[in-house]
Amino acid sequence: MGKNILIVHGDKGGIGKSTYAGLAIDYLIQLGEGDVIVIEGDKKIDDVSRRYQEVTGVTGMLVDLARPDFSEEAILGLFEEIERVGGNHIVINLPASGSSTIDAQAEIIMPTVRSLGYEVYVAWLVGADEDSVTLAGESALCREADRKIAVLNEKEGNPEKFPWYQSRGRKEWLESGGLEGVLPCLTERVAIKARAIPGRYSDLERSPELFIVERSSVFRWVRKAWETAVAPLYESEGANE
Repeated sequence: MGKNILIVHGDKGGIGKSTYAGLAIDYLIQLGEGDVIVIEGDKKIDDVSRRYQEVTGVTGMLVDLARPDFSEEAILGLFEEIERVGGNHIVINLPASGSSTIDAQAEIIMPTVRSLGYEVYVAWLVGADEDSVTLAGESALCREADRKIAVLNEKEGNPEKFPWYQSRGRKEWLESGGLEGVLPCLTERVAIKARAIPGRYSDLERSPELFIVERSSVFRWVRKAWETAVAPLYESEGANE
């Protein structure tokens, strides 16, 4: 696996971006792929970097990307940090409305990424509304990514009933080489506990703070999420031209 930057996108809050970013970090650690840099794009909601701050092999950074009025300045700061710290695997957790900052600067981002020797992966979190379809089609990073996956979050409902599922946008996404995956839903009572326990999601399988049956639930959820939503992106050989 070569050097890559995963941008966890979706342009809305509460759609599962932080959960997906955490699962991707866990997956890379599980593969033994070396250190992972996680960049938190919203300094007010730095839940991913806080979760992994004591995890060996993960380095967290805060770069304010919730700045549509100063998008170029924000992107310059972001890539100065990336060039300074290096790393083979970088996960960027975008804030809500991240398109206003990051997609607006795609003409700077893409050649910079190429010059640094990275491929761009995008995970677009799909919600149960029309906006997810429209915004995915408008995202410059989605269009230009080397690999991309649309991730339908079961927490939002039955994915087959999402507007995305029957949309022309989905058809265009798949025809352009985009992948599609499903983020399974973790039972809410377990999810609440899991969010409060720092560290890797996969380590929760042994957490004394969970009942044994809850650990079993987390084990199944993590493995299924890796299989259906994360692994297809990292293992895919097809790249968008």
